[in-house]
Amino acid sequence: MPAPQTNARTLLMRIFDSWHQENVPQSSADTAFEIFASELALRPYGLGLENIQDGIVGSGQDGGIDSIFTFWDDNLLDEDSDLFSDHRRPSDFSQERLLELWVIQAKRSPSFEEAALDKLENTLRRILDLSQDLDGLRGLYNESLISRVDLFRRAWERLLVRRPKISVNVVYATPGDVQGAAPQVLVKQGMLRQALLDLFPPGAVAECDLLGDRELLARYNEKPSYSLPMKFQENATSGNSHVALVRLADYFDLITDEHGKLRRYLFDWNVRDYQGPVTVNQEIRRTLENPESPEFWWLNNGVTIICSDATTGGKTYTLTDIQIVNGLQTSHTVYEALRVDRSAPVGDRMLLVRIISTTDRKTRDQVIRATNRQTPVNDASLRATDEIQRNIEDYFLVNGWYYDRRKNYYKNEGKDPAKIIGIPLLGQALTAMGLCRPDKARGKPSSLLKNDDDYLQVFNPKVDLSVFLWAAQTQRKVDVFLHSELASATQGERNNLKFHLSMLVAVELAGGRIHDPQQLKRVVGSDVQLGPEFLEGRLGVLKDLTTAYLQSGNTTLEKAAKSQQFTNYILGRLGI
Repeated sequence: MPAPQTNARTLLMRIFDSWHQENVPQSSADTAFEIFASELALRPYGLGLENIQDGIVGSGQDGGIDSIFTFWDDNLLDEDSDLFSDHRRPSDFSQERLLELWVIQAKRSPSFEEAALDKLENTLRRILDLSQDLDGLRGLYNESLISRVDLFRRAWERLLVRRPKISVNVVYATPGDVQGAAPQVLVKQGMLRQALLDLFPPGAVAECDLLGDRELLARYNEKPSYSLPMKFQENATSGNSHVALVRLADYFDLITDEHGKLRRYLFDWNVRDYQGPVTVNQEIRRTLENPESPEFWWLNNGVTIICSDATTGGKTYTLTDIQIVNGLQTSHTVYEALRVDRSAPVGDRMLLVRIISTTDRKTRDQVIRATNRQTPVNDASLRATDEIQRNIEDYFLVNGWYYDRRKNYYKNEGKDPAKIIGIPLLGQALTAMGLCRPDKARGKPSSLLKNDDDYLQVFNPKVDLSVFLWAAQTQRKVDVFLHSELASATQGERNNLKFHLSMLVAVELAGGRIHDPQQLKRVVGSDVQLGPEFLEGRLGVLKDLTTAYLQSGNTTLEKAAKSQQFTNYILGRLGI
């Protein structure tokens, strides 16, 4: 008997239909709902559409899993993360930080089914058993699933000596009614949670959540608040800038939500990630907790907040469009010190807070650079403030596109997501098309902002700005096509071949191999329409070459996609 229609379900599905057409119009409704539900389940992490799509694994032989994501210390892991670098040792990473696995199943059917939970349990028992070789499961599960699970397992094994806090979160989402779920479903939900706990050491946390129409609708309607109050004890004002002494408990209230969770989005513009209990943060913590130490604000540089407006009423600031651009280490340490007990004595200590009210982008960038030069910061962390990055953003704007050099800036302004491109994706697109290195774009997505040589090859000020826009638009067309029914692409092909397809498009239009992004200038504004038929032809060639390559050697699609040998094979077979 079909579940009765509810207002919550009607609203949710209407929102989904609109979201589908706006964000992934070429994807099937089922795939689109997997992406939609995954984004809502992970809403607090503020992931972009590309991040979500990379985590989708549902496409046959998926074991009932539609998407998988691994986070280490609040950061999404990918193949190129520092954690997996051959140059890093386990001792380089923080102890007792959070290692999270998120597993999501999303179905459009308006009910929760026992069979779905049974399938999830069977799959998770296999893939999370460290004694089980993942290679031995390739006949059961698709390559994308194996790859995403391997990320978590490698992270877990590498961090064992650092005693990570394990958290496994399973989400089963449908436009159904959680309150009306059958008793058997709730029993299976509990059994799945217990099965997960049995797989991990004592102290691990396992959750299995059902998200129905009301829960998904509530998450969709959640919007991060960038206008927040902050109490202070003393302050001084000069023009549009302020300095304030703020109790740590009051600062804690600013950076946490009503559930006591850290407002991660307030740190989107910060140039570095939280470094965990490294020496400087241990010193901050010791200073905080030692009642004999001098005033905390005497010894700490404090934090810097940029906002568009700051007004006072009584002993409270009202801050609009907040971004905390310096002081992430201090903020996290304060959070850790007070998260268990906000009323602890340490909450009465004072923090120095600088507030700069400006809407000028250049001024904001100058503040970010200046305040982050007080202590050593890798230059790669400051890329977003480079002149070339600002120029690209301006050029995109006048052409109706949005370059998100500041994470989530245009997403939060409600701009068309199909026209928002971030620094990492643009760097990957230029690497694939402008250097003929799709293997590097696929295998090292994070390195472009870390290595000066790689960065300057792609983001060279001598490259015409129109090339950057063309590369962004072309990569977006390729991505949309690969998710269309015409492409008939598996999830593994979408994840692993999108940059190789972009390369084939570029060399076809340019009439030969490309060694410098500026060479793409010759195809910018050309009359060639990158329509479905053109892309289908290039993809057909790529699929044939991929099949031949995989048959000739003992490798997988994912490993091949990250190999320069595979790139050279493709170009060689095409006589390029």
